[in-house]
This record gives sequence, C-alpha cells and structure tokens, in this order.
Amino acid sequence: RRLTGHHETSSIHDFSAGVANRGCSIRIPRQVAEERKGYLEDRRPSSNCDPYSVTEAIVRTVCLEE
Repeated sequence: RRLTGHHETSSIHDFSAGVANRGCSIRIPRQVAEERKGYLEDRRPSSNCDPYSVTEAIVRTVCLEE
C-alpha cells in the first residue's frame, strides 16, 4: 500500500528526487541543498540488496545523469 503514491511516498513506477520533499523517492535535506554536501534520504522501502550497488545506482541517477 505504501508504493501506490497516495501516501507520503512516491509510486513504485516513478522515481523522483527533491529538496525537503517527503513525497519523493530520494529526499535531499534543505541544509544539504544549501551547502551542496551531506547526505540523501532514500525513502523507498528497503529490501535485501547490496548497499554499494544501491548507492552507485542512486549517485548515477541523481548526480551524474543530466
């Protein structure tokens, strides 16, 4: 039910990132956006996966794609 996009998370079919937006897949805290350094909050439900592979995918999607 959390993955429908009707609650405080985005739909499983959409990926989004935003500053201080709790409805996005990846939330970027306001202070992190202002200082351009810090951490990202992955708001998607967790599963059993390699954290290094997940981090690579997040960085590739959020930081490297234009």
